[in-house]
Amino acid sequence: MSVDFPLYDADEHYYETVDAYTRHLPAESRGAIRWAQIDGKRRLLVADRLWTMNADPAFARVGAPGVLGDFFRGINPEGKSVAETVGNQIQVTDDVPPYRDRENRLRTLDEQGVAATLMFPTSGVGMEQALRDRPRDLYNVVGAFNRWLEEDWGYGYQDRIFGAPLMSLIDPDLAVAELERVRDAGAKWVAMVPGPVRTGPLSWSPGDVRFDRFWATAAEAGIVVAYHGGDSGYQWIGEKWGERPFSGVEAGPFADVLEMHIERPTYETLAALVSHGVFDRHPTLRVATIEVGSRWAIELLFHMKKAYGKYPTKFRRDPIESFTEHVWIAPFYEDDIVELRDTIGADHILFGSDWPHPEGLRMPVDYLHDIAVLSPEEQRQIMSDNLRGLLGL
Repeated sequence: MSVDFPLYDADEHYYETVDAYTRHLPAESRGAIRWAQIDGKRRLLVADRLWTMNADPAFARVGAPGVLGDFFRGINPEGKSVAETVGNQIQVTDDVPPYRDRENRLRTLDEQGVAATLMFPTSGVGMEQALRDRPRDLYNVVGAFNRWLEEDWGYGYQDRIFGAPLMSLIDPDLAVAELERVRDAGAKWVAMVPGPVRTGPLSWSPGDVRFDRFWATAAEAGIVVAYHGGDSGYQWIGEKWGERPFSGVEAGPFADVLEMHIERPTYETLAALVSHGVFDRHPTLRVATIEVGSRWAIELLFHMKKAYGKYPTKFRRDPIESFTEHVWIAPFYEDDIVELRDTIGADHILFGSDWPHPEGLRMPVDYLHDIAVLSPEEQRQIMSDNLRGLLGL
């Protein structure tokens, strides 16, 4: 397929190098994250626990882009596992330099017709939960990762590759310090994982005033805060129902029906931001949701409207207006794009290919298949103009 406008992709990825977390890691946290040989394989230990979010966190071999497309559209009549569906894998180091080298990635973007892209972590979106009980180590690891990102990919390399540094709110002061550091280094977007802010036995809404300095800093700098899918710590819900702990992408039918690890934490996080007044206190703040679908937004706005009707004095303004003014959504390719457009408007929808992940698209332009029902103007808004505007390009 082809289009007559440049693509601006809100969701692409790199595969982290083995030194992504350790290259700049302070000595005091060297034991927090390390590699070890276990059963003849290179395995990652985080807080002395085996890392299980990625089958191979060294990413020596990965699935081809888009190979899980039918699986995530709910088309799997043979009942194959994710591993069986992925099948033959690509050797990253030798065969696919665009996965780990930005100069090669620029050439790939040219071939794909992508003018610019946001770049998100593959394994980094699990670090907060793995280290949430060790905040000093968490921020040392996050800071080290962000410095690696600056060196290997950049926060706006040639105005085309925009790495999104990791953030966590677990320690409000350390969160602000890291946000200020990446702001000064040129970051235009930052990445967080949806869910409550959990510190030991306590949980906080991200909308609590204790985090206002973080939101104010992002708003004043014009930094877009992106909630990206990852480990939100919601496995406790499954455990309450007798499910084994979540491990990897194949969560099982119960977790999938509940959207336990993707849509549920996003629904609750955005409900908290609106209901707890973050956008009222920070009227220029912009938030995006990436690789977490969009069905949750349809349900959330339905319940917001109902709650506002019941308790109009509990909100400073109409929560629907607050949400649709401050939030942009990159839906899954299998989502109902018409329903989402009718709910938040085409001007707040972003296109994300998830390239080169196996659960993403084979080619970014393939997204056009899934929005073909929209008008040409709406297609251009979603696949080009909206992100370009948020990037200020």
